[in-house]
Amino acid sequence: MNPWLASLSLGGGLVCLVLGANWLVAGGASIAFRLGISATVVGLTVISYGTSLPEFTVSITSAINGSSELAFGNVLGSNIANIGLILGFTALMNPIGVEKSLLRRDHPFLLLATALMIVFAANGTIGRIEGGVLLALGLSYTIFLIFHHREESDDESAKATGMAKSWGLIGLGIGVLLLGGHLAVKGATVLATTWGMSERVVGITVVSVGTSLPELAASLAASVRGKSDMALGNIIGSNLFNILFVLGAVSLIHPLHISFNTASYIDVGVMGAFVLFLWPVMKSQHRIVRLEGAFFILSYAGYLTWLVLR
Repeated sequence: MNPWLASLSLGGGLVCLVLGANWLVAGGASIAFRLGISATVVGLTVISYGTSLPEFTVSITSAINGSSELAFGNVLGSNIANIGLILGFTALMNPIGVEKSLLRRDHPFLLLATALMIVFAANGTIGRIEGGVLLALGLSYTIFLIFHHREESDDESAKATGMAKSWGLIGLGIGVLLLGGHLAVKGATVLATTWGMSERVVGITVVSVGTSLPELAASLAASVRGKSDMALGNIIGSNLFNILFVLGAVSLIHPLHISFNTASYIDVGVMGAFVLFLWPVMKSQHRIVRLEGAFFILSYAGYLTWLVLR
């Protein structure tokens, strides 16, 4: 693919991402309203899992093709981008409200998942047993959310009218997001390789940002629609999905072999620092304000600058 076609692919992918995100958020918000489920939980599950499918596809393909560094870098870079770039832009547009459940349950679980990812990768290999543990945790967390909120909801009279349309919007949104993610990543990767970037840097920058575009589009669409709590749930849920489901499934299918060096340790440290710092930011006012959003964006921009210029 020549650079002109790559640019066209990237542009078309971005259009698909915006359209798909709007349909996904509209369908998810409608279902949450009809069933009495909080927008945060919809963001943590349906929307975050749907928008993380590009990461899943890219990482599985990379691992099967023997590009473990690209697969691991994609997950690592996507989780950094989700907080530094996506959360930052979303908060900059509209301050994000923080539900208590995110502080008490979901963010601590993200801390646990992040710590496990770092421990499992420390010896340079994430094998099938570790992958199975991550997948089991992901499935347990999802089942808990579903049954916990089913028990909390005492509205059994929710009508099925309009539900088919809402699920149709979600399905259509996920499909278009997948197409957009594929086109955007394909175009961006071709453009990046012409610049002589290494596989690790491509995975952490171009590919991870490209596969995170659905989360960005969905979070911004949720914020514009006044569903900022759904946007935050989407970001935390996407990070959990990337670690537990994407990394878990990839390692279960094809063990990952990771070569660590000083730069790799810094990458892992940045991811851990963003996750740790998110907790006091969420707790301070039970809101993430514009100034904090700007801080995340500037921190992410500084990290990218170091990564590209080092």
